[in-house]
Amino acid sequence: MTKREREDTPTHKLLYFDFPGKAEAIRLALTHADVAFEDHRFADRAEFQALKASGRLQFGQVPALEVESNGKTVVLTQSAAILRYVAKLNDSANLYPADPLLAARVDAVCDLEADAFVGVRVSKYKERFGFGFLNEDKYAGELAGVAEALNKDVVPRHLTNLAKVLEAGKTGWLAGTPEPSIADFVWGPVLDSINNGWTGDANALTAFPSLRTFHARFREIPSVKAYYYA
Repeated sequence: MTKREREDTPTHKLLYFDFPGKAEAIRLALTHADVAFEDHRFADRAEFQALKASGRLQFGQVPALEVESNGKTVVLTQSAAILRYVAKLNDSANLYPADPLLAARVDAVCDLEADAFVGVRVSKYKERFGFGFLNEDKYAGELAGVAEALNKDVVPRHLTNLAKVLEAGKTGWLAGTPEPSIADFVWGPVLDSINNGWTGDANALTAFPSLRTFHARFREIPSVKAYYYA
């Protein structure tokens, strides 16, 4: 590689906290696409707050991806946008379809994840959504009722829809793509979190054998397996 080619090759630095969260899909997709990146994990929340105060984050949020090329640095935000960017870095990885209809199906499955867990996120990260007052003891009963409704009705309803899409696609991948797409990388880590009790019901996938099969298959993708076990 010549000096000019090295200068033109973007470098990537992913900024997030030291846990999976919204960044895990991006970490895995970058790995799958064989894109070198620095996985920067904040030492503490103060480091994030300083970065936020600096104005470098477009919406004051992470994950963020610093892309440096030709002496210029661009900071990308919003995880779905970052994933689509990553998918375009290596066409051979086939993470995002060129066909507009299939791409729309991939986007829909990604968007379903946001719909499925917005209630979980609001109830767990109350301050972030302006509901910090719900941490007061007097609201404990209401919060318990919310958690019960989410795990009894809301989350299963969305998982049912996801399972239907998966089964209709007949490829074993969530959006019916012939190979794993960014939709699979969005949902794979979320299913890990569900099994770890994130929603409050570690057995939530018991009623969805096709999703359990997908999850096991996702974990066996060579790049994903290498990321976790190499």
